[in-house]
Amino acid sequence: MTYRVRFEPVISFAGAFTPTPASAALTRSTRSKSKLGCRQCKTKRVKCDETYPVCQRCMRQGLICTAPPRLTQWQLEIPWPLSAVDSVVHRRLLQYWLERVSQTLVIDPEDNPYSFPILEYIAKSPALVHIIQSVSARHEVYYSTEATVTALEERGNALVSFQAELERPQAEPRASLLTAMLLALSHGADHENMADYGKEHIFAAGILVRRLVRYISQDAENDYMARSCFGMYLYMDMCTAFLIDPSQQPQHSNSLDISIAVHKMGHWHHPMYGSCTELLYILANVGRYFRRALDSKTHDRQQEGILEHQLQGWALSTVNHPLGLLYESLRSHGLILLYRISGDHGQFTNPALADLAMEDLIHRDAIRTIDRLLEIPDSSNYLNFQTIPIVTAASELTINDGRLRDKVRQRLKAIYSLNRLPAILRAIDLLEEVWTARSYGHSPSWLHLMLEKGWRLQLG
Repeated sequence: MTYRVRFEPVISFAGAFTPTPASAALTRSTRSKSKLGCRQCKTKRVKCDETYPVCQRCMRQGLICTAPPRLTQWQLEIPWPLSAVDSVVHRRLLQYWLERVSQTLVIDPEDNPYSFPILEYIAKSPALVHIIQSVSARHEVYYSTEATVTALEERGNALVSFQAELERPQAEPRASLLTAMLLALSHGADHENMADYGKEHIFAAGILVRRLVRYISQDAENDYMARSCFGMYLYMDMCTAFLIDPSQQPQHSNSLDISIAVHKMGHWHHPMYGSCTELLYILANVGRYFRRALDSKTHDRQQEGILEHQLQGWALSTVNHPLGLLYESLRSHGLILLYRISGDHGQFTNPALADLAMEDLIHRDAIRTIDRLLEIPDSSNYLNFQTIPIVTAASELTINDGRLRDKVRQRLKAIYSLNRLPAILRAIDLLEEVWTARSYGHSPSWLHLMLEKGWRLQLG
């Protein structure tokens, strides 16, 4: 039995949203001119152009553009199976997820399995409903300490429901994996505890993904959502591998079945990051090695050479130019981390080392990485996936690179205006400390300094 969910027209709030063609046409017919604006422009009583995610005035002045949420004025009816989650659905928060939050998870809003296609899975999982609604409620207020009671209640309900679902053998594996990853995101977005990155939920996701890899085959149409969830986990693993203490690193993090599943994914175009699945897997291993070498103060020169060879040998598939810039920046992020923790030695084969000292090579690659990322417009959906490579590269800028430092500050503020994660603001603070240390002749990596401070920033 099915019935239909109807999203009623909602009040339009300040902020910018890129509507679908159908919703855009309806919006144009209902209002010809917007009188809304971001909070910064409203405070100054000036006209805001509502450019998303950063208006032009905030961009010129290097401000964080904090636009209140705005949902489109539309009605949509979708098939909805009668299920146990009907009583827990918060209509507005679910719509906010479908239209706004889920769009930060993909590079193409028109290909988004985490938006309306996810309804098939939330109908089977109250835990997934609750955590989606919790993340939505917190995203609205920039994950601030003044998060609504609703957000905290929803996360608590998600935890209770998740435990119950995991005890059921018929639990939907894709919904469970998405729930675990969103719980990790929710904890990693907390303002007050910079050491809480949702470690337990990351571990849970790792266990669940091993159950899921049997669905990954060479046939891209075999299980689209299974592949999407698996790729999302690989991206999260890349972003957090260096946060986990080596003594606590789970055995499944680099297991053979994960490696085989990555190989089977190949160059399948993932909606979250495109066709760089293998690169993400290599970068996660680089992050794990960096943390292990940093903690133990020992090196495996052979392993370092293998990781460098894998990074340099990764083949860039045919992609559009901005996505290619992002991939090259991610590759440079891995090489910079590897060279920074290792120093120069005979296992590295980068031909540029024949002409440049290691420090000069790192600085050159950092400049190139930032230049590549700045080529990508602030309005691009790729913006949200720049944080880690831009922070890694920016931490290598010298006092003579003041102009680029300013551009990095501005770009990170634009990213924060889009994803609203407080860790982005902490990353700016961290870079300021790294740059100050460099002015006194020290060259710490941002990861080294972050770990010394006791922070565990989830930047992806």
